[in-house]
Amino acid sequence: MLHLNYKNRLNSGKNLLAFSGGVDSSALFFLLLENGIKFDIALVNYGLREQSKKEEAYALTLAKEYNLKAYTTQSPNFNNNFEKNARDFRYRFFDEIIKKENYNNLITAH
Repeated sequence: MLHLNYKNRLNSGKNLLAFSGGVDSSALFFLLLENGIKFDIALVNYGLREQSKKEEAYALTLAKEYNLKAYTTQSPNFNNNFEKNARDFRYRFFDEIIKKENYNNLITAH
């Protein structure tokens, strides 16, 4: 159950969910749906594992099934400091979408 303050804020704005296809973001995806909160999804495909393609396909399938916009991008290869570079790339991607599409809230699972 979402706390009433969060639910009111999310219901009054345009929301973008940072989605990875993993357990946490998938659980949050369905929690938002169950609470009637409108949102779209954004996913970065790092291409590091064979499963990355499946996670992106899963995101696109969910978006289509629930009539949501889905934004995806492929990250470049990071030669060093992967965690920091991946995080910076991911949040730049989210920020570009938020500004271009006038989202009010970025929702992350953690």
